[in-house]
Amino acid sequence: MGNLFSPMKRFSVWFLTAVTLLSFCRAEEESDDFEKEWKAKTVPLLEQWRKAENKSDPNLKEDLIQAAVYAGQSEIVEEIMLDGDDVSSKEIKLPSEEQKIPIHIIQSFEELSPYPNNGWLTRDPFNIRRMTKGSFEIWSSKHGWLFDAKGKLLNEAFPPRRDGVGREWFGAFLPDGRWVTTDLWELDKTLTFFSKAGKWIKEINGKDLYPANPDSSCELNLIAWARCDKEGKGWVVSIGEYPGNAHVFVRPNGKAQLLEYTNQPWDKLWKLCYPRDLEPKGHRQALTYSDDLKRLIQVGRPGHGSMIEYPSFSWGDKDILTNHKVVPFGGNFGFLPNSHDVFIEGSKTWFFDEHGKCRAWIGASYLADSSEAKETWYVDPDQIVVTLGSDLKPHSRIRFVIDETNANPVKLFTDLRIGFFLIDQNLVLAHW
Repeated sequence: MGNLFSPMKRFSVWFLTAVTLLSFCRAEEESDDFEKEWKAKTVPLLEQWRKAENKSDPNLKEDLIQAAVYAGQSEIVEEIMLDGDDVSSKEIKLPSEEQKIPIHIIQSFEELSPYPNNGWLTRDPFNIRRMTKGSFEIWSSKHGWLFDAKGKLLNEAFPPRRDGVGREWFGAFLPDGRWVTTDLWELDKTLTFFSKAGKWIKEINGKDLYPANPDSSCELNLIAWARCDKEGKGWVVSIGEYPGNAHVFVRPNGKAQLLEYTNQPWDKLWKLCYPRDLEPKGHRQALTYSDDLKRLIQVGRPGHGSMIEYPSFSWGDKDILTNHKVVPFGGNFGFLPNSHDVFIEGSKTWFFDEHGKCRAWIGASYLADSSEAKETWYVDPDQIVVTLGSDLKPHSRIRFVIDETNANPVKLFTDLRIGFFLIDQNLVLAHW
């Protein structure tokens, strides 16, 4: 009977394969037709915009951006972003000479390796925080490491996960080795405290950490993220999904103090945390303040659709955000040190002044500030570090190596001359 029906089975397999291929080809054709249709629409809109005296007309810009996105023409969106200026004229030319700096491994993390790069969707299975001047940490869902400024291992943590993962912030130490975490059980909405030795101490539900906000309709009291304050005295905790409910300061004894509701300015939150190292680690970063807390930049991104890779960035005075840019493939962003000028990463890193004028761009991603905060460091696709001054002129090109093998920088603490690197996809802590 097997031989009798084998030709029929072979025909069925062939038929299903043919139908699948036909459906795929038809979908490709429909996609091509869709793009052609929208490309045709961009032509008159682009011509109208280029001729317009008022290139900031919001209706014309919105129509043209939408057409360009649907047509897959990100270069048009970039032209709009630069108000018609020539993109190539803004490129920062990199120096040709390269300096090699050897690194020396302090510790390897064999259990940690990054996910493949997937643009703004990329989420590493670990996060790294500068806690205080003398301490930093790295966490995965099931393991945390605490180090002093010289890279000495001070403590390790092993959260007793059930079916939770730790809300992507995973856990947070104090410099003395005590730590907190959440999501031992998935969506448990609980901040759990542990001793330096890893002994369970107590747990507090998110709703019990702050007084209810009468102006908020959000009732999901997840522990969105937590981190040590810059003095190492307690934890700054964000409660609720974005934009969340409240920020609170929690001491090791569990006593909580409301900092602000999330529909209020976030000044207190920023002042408590280590300078220029505050972002919701592992979560989509939504806003950032300038170092003097006088300016704000925030991002808006739709939850689905073609515009998901074309987020809108707005910045300016905390109360009036006057600059608005749609950036193709926009991701990380922030203010330059001691400045109201901003950087926004997309397919390039763009630099804008406080009035929204594009200063320049570089084919590299933001990495760190120099120890004196007079330079910013960027890493290019070849994993070469480029340093830029406040005038955005390149100062040097640096390649970190170990025994002539490239060491790709992940997170650097330039004042300590220490950082995390990838060597053949293996994460290490090293100094230079």
